[in-house]
Amino acid sequence: MEGAKSSPPAGQTPSNRVNKANCKTVAARFNIKVLRGLEKALSKDPEANIGDLLGSSYPQQLKSFKEADCRPSKTGRPLPSHDIRSRLPSSSYEQLSEATIDLLDESEVLFKSPWAASCMVFRVSDGIVAKVTIEKHIRTEHQTLPFLQEHLPHFRLQFTSFVSGLDLEKVWPRLNDGQKRSISTQLDKLLIDLRSLPYPPNTPLGGLDGLGCKDGRRGVRISPKPILDLKQFQDFIFTGSKTASQMYTRFLRSLMPASPAKVVFTHGDIRPENIILRQDEEGSWTVVSIVDWESSGFYPEYWECVKMTNNLSFIDKDDWYLLLPESLSPQQFPVQWLVDRIWDYNLDNSI
Repeated sequence: MEGAKSSPPAGQTPSNRVNKANCKTVAARFNIKVLRGLEKALSKDPEANIGDLLGSSYPQQLKSFKEADCRPSKTGRPLPSHDIRSRLPSSSYEQLSEATIDLLDESEVLFKSPWAASCMVFRVSDGIVAKVTIEKHIRTEHQTLPFLQEHLPHFRLQFTSFVSGLDLEKVWPRLNDGQKRSISTQLDKLLIDLRSLPYPPNTPLGGLDGLGCKDGRRGVRISPKPILDLKQFQDFIFTGSKTASQMYTRFLRSLMPASPAKVVFTHGDIRPENIILRQDEEGSWTVVSIVDWESSGFYPEYWECVKMTNNLSFIDKDDWYLLLPESLSPQQFPVQWLVDRIWDYNLDNSI
């Protein structure tokens, strides 16, 4: 009919329509996060090399997220691409049996990272928990748990089985001052015990069995070679910026105490979300477990203190930071804490 609009060929989008961007896929959210990081880095240094900022792993990471696909689960519920279980049938997991995949499909999700396609924790039975992740640094946790069971047999935390309870992040807001101080004291005793483990001479710092030192902030940076002493550790920390000048870096580093720090066993990510509590019939709360040991290993004695405030910001109102375990409070290591706090703004993995 004259005047009628002709339809576009099959498979072709009409010219008067705009494809609506899908910002909910894992790949899209990953790119948005990367873009925000680039904007922040370029605001500091407009002439920065974008290729260096992206890093050599960017193409593979993006490809991995794009390959995450929906698949039907045994329960009949579709698994979205941001659920790590949607990726299990891929070639990377060929050795996983179908029974294992089905078991995870039916399991209760206890935890999922902000990027759930990278790490999730499942309760597969009353007493068994499984962590599934694509993150390479999970090997540190695998090495740490049997090490602690062997060398701290009296350490009353359970590492490999399901521990019922609530994480401190959920409980803290409803605790009174006395209960908060009690939990802080319990943690202090546990961490003093942990830090009492002897450091084997001539052993590289960081994760057990030479897994390297990690500096986890908004991203994780891993030392490319073994670190054998405090000087090499500081070399690693103070080479993490592409924007800070050599003079500025030397100035900050000169503020660090000259006396050598002890090397102690460190959890590396003590925060309320990783502390599990249980309440008894009388209403008292007890610390029953500390989880997530991916950043653990032998580190300078001040490192735990520095890492406990990784998430502290100027808008925080949570008094958790005012009641940190006494032996690891920033008051114990004020110079190291303040220097790291200032240096954090310049680090590539803080973007």
